Order: sequence, then structure tokens, then C-alpha cells
Amino acid sequence: MRRLERARGLRSTVTLAFALGALVLSVALALGTYFAARHQLVEYRERTATRQAFADAALVRDSLLTSGARVSDVLGSISPPAGASIYVRRHGTWYSSSLDSGGPETTAEVQDIVSDGGVGVAWTEATSPHAVVVGIPLPAVDAEYYEVAAAEELERTLWALRLALGIGAALTTVGGALLGRAASRRVLAPLHEVTTAAVRVSDGDVTTRLRDTDDPDLAALVGAFNNMVDAVQDRIERDARFAADVSHELRTPVTTLTTSLSLLQHAPDLSPRSASAVQLMADELTRFRRALEDLLALGRLNAGAHDAPPSAIDARDLVGQALRATGRSVDLLSDEPPAPGAVVLVDRPQVLRALANLFQNADLHGGGLTGVRVVETAAYVEVQVEDRGPGVPTAERRRIFERFARAGGQKAGTGSGLGLSIVEETMRNHHGDVWCTDRPGGGAVFVLRLPAVRGVPSDSTGEEPR
Repeated sequence: MRRLERARGLRSTVTLAFALGALVLSVALALGTYFAARHQLVEYRERTATRQAFADAALVRDSLLTSGARVSDVLGSISPPAGASIYVRRHGTWYSSSLDSGGPETTAEVQDIVSDGGVGVAWTEATSPHAVVVGIPLPAVDAEYYEVAAAEELERTLWALRLALGIGAALTTVGGALLGRAASRRVLAPLHEVTTAAVRVSDGDVTTRLRDTDDPDLAALVGAFNNMVDAVQDRIERDARFAADVSHELRTPVTTLTTSLSLLQHAPDLSPRSASAVQLMADELTRFRRALEDLLALGRLNAGAHDAPPSAIDARDLVGQALRATGRSVDLLSDEPPAPGAVVLVDRPQVLRALANLFQNADLHGGGLTGVRVVETAAYVEVQVEDRGPGVPTAERRRIFERFARAGGQKAGTGSGLGLSIVEETMRNHHGDVWCTDRPGGGAVFVLRLPAVRGVPSDSTGEEPR
């Protein structure tokens, strides 16, 4: 039960509250109406039965005052109302207007009152349907008069009233639920707009803003949301400017150091020990330059910055460009299975860099790149990069995408530890995914998944990454 309560949404909760409120209100009104109407109808039936009983009792009394009149003859001459029975008790003997001899049982509720000289009115359950019993003393003829009137019409009226009130309560409950649904849709519409805007912002569209509103209850929320997005956009722009500044400031001294070390490496008068130290410095500087470039690229990816406007391109052409740009043979791109028209919408330089990082990862840690496949599914295009290495243990397959994580390759110490992090961040910015699995026959397969684009011609310009 608690699990169902947690799963119920706000709209369902509001609808249920309106429905329950309508149900309680309609049931309360129905019960009040029923009991008030029933009280009035019962009183009216009792008054009608009492008036009729007094009229019939007067006829019986007047007839019995006639000398030599017999009770049975008198009752036979009176026509009681439909559904009613007349009983007379005289000198301890019961007389009936019909063959029914149940007078003592049906009139038991009022017999004591009539015996004491009073007029008794009561309801009896000894008949079906229930009946109203009126007892009247006739002292002039030393008799007691009883009239039992069945309330069949009253029962039908009350049943129809119950049915009508029940249907009314049901319709009111349904109406309350529909009203609650409409009210919740109206009340939650601004929340839906906020949710849509928040999703777009989380997808990288920091130009999204909520429309201004005249509603004083929503104005504060709209203002706070727009101010938050303004702050996020300003922070992203500042981070991008910072990355550009760092890139400019650090690349110049790194280039100077690289040139200087290159001159030292070719100096003819270096001792073997000095030459070894210079080579070590050159290797570390190369590693530092690569780490710097990767950090700057990762910072731009985290900030949602683009290297180029997104364009539609055939995934096979994209892989071919990446292979040529990294000095590899295009023959590594497998023709099986064929994937004609596998078009993706990407920032070309970013995805080319991600592919280049996977190719380099195969060389460093996977014993070399063995092949690349492009596979098209219903909604995605997958690029599968295969190597011949020992594979990646299952427990490490997510950790290797973390920053500065390394999986001891054959050329330890040559990587920055950021290559796979850049790949993952690039896929996230393109609404895609990346993962690692086993290669049949040994090795690892890194899979890039990108959303497929339908009905858009590809831009196969063959540009190489700069």
C-alpha cells in the first residue's frame, strides 16, 4: 500500500482528493435528503391512515349501534382501502374484514394503548411490506377497532428515492474527479513548463527562459528560475573564457620549451648522461602538453561549448576521417554488417577527437586496433572499436572512464588518463553513450552510441580534424 502511495503522482493525488471530497459531500447530502424525505413521507402516511381509520371506525360504530347488528355483517358491508385490513375485537372475540386471522399479531403494538382508552398508531413488521396500524377504542359499542394499512406505495417511493440519490452521488463523485483532473492540469501546467525548461537546460540549452507571468504566486518562481539559468550561463561563459585564457597562456611557454628541448636534443656536444636527461625532459614535456590539451578539451566539454556547429554526417565517413587523421588505414573500417545511411548529427571535431582517443587507447592498452564497425539500430548508430588486447575486467569497465584512471597498458606512462573521460563526456553532450565489452575471440570492444538522424542528407566533406 505504501509503495502505491509513493508511486501516485501529484496530479493523481489532486484528482483523488477532489473525488473523495465530492463523494463525502454527495453521500452526506444524499443521506440528509433521504432521511428528511423519509420522515416527511412516513408522517404523511401515518396521518392519511389515521384519518381513514377514524372514518371507517365511525361507520363501524354507527352500524353496531343498530339493534341486532352483528360485527361480521357490519365489516362485510364496509369496503376498506386497497391494501388495508380491518379488525374488531368485541367481548374478547376478533373479527376481520377478510379471511386473514392475524389480527392479534399485527395489532400487538397498539393493543395496550387502545385497551387503556387511547388512540394508538404504530408500524408493524409482521406484514410484508411493513404496515401502519391504527387502533381506536369504541366504548359506545364496547369494542376496539383496528385498521392495518400496508405501506407498499411508500416502500416503492423510498426505493426510487434511494436509487435516485445513489445515482446522484455517483455522478457527483465522477464529476468531482473530472473537476479535480481539470484543476490539477491547470495548476500543474506551470510546473510542466518549468520541468520542460529544466530538461532543456540540463541538455545544454542555457538560452532557455521561462515566460514572464502576471500571476503573483508564480512570478517569484519564474524570476528565480531565470536568474538561476542566467547564473549558469554566466558561469559557463566564464569557464570557457578561462579555458581559452589558460590555453593561450600555457601553450606559448610549452611551445618555447618544446623548441628549446628539440635544439638541445640535436646538440652534438651533449654527454650521454645529459642527452638522457634531455630526452626524459622531452618525454615528460610531451606528456604534459597532451595532458594540458586534454584538460582544456574536457573543460570545454563540461562547459557545453562546441568546437564547430553540429552537422549531419554519415557515421562511416566520420570513422574514415578519424582513421586517416590518425595515420591509420581506412581498410580497418569493416564492411560487415553494412550500415547504409547511418547519419548522425554531431560536432565533427569533438567526435573525431573521441574516436582518435579510442584508437590511441587501443594502441596503448589493447595491443593495437584491429577493426572498426558501424552498426545501425532502430534509433541509434553504434561505432564499435575493437582491439586485440587482454580485454577489460568487468569490475573495471566503468572505472576506466573516470578521470586519470589507467588500466596498465603496454606503454605505461604515455597517456594522460583523460582520453576515455573525454570520450564519455563527448557522448553525453551528444545524447549518446559509451561502454566497453568483450570481443569474440579475445580483446575488448568500445562502443560509441549516437542518436540516428532520419531524413537529413549527410555532409560528407571529408574534412580532417585540425
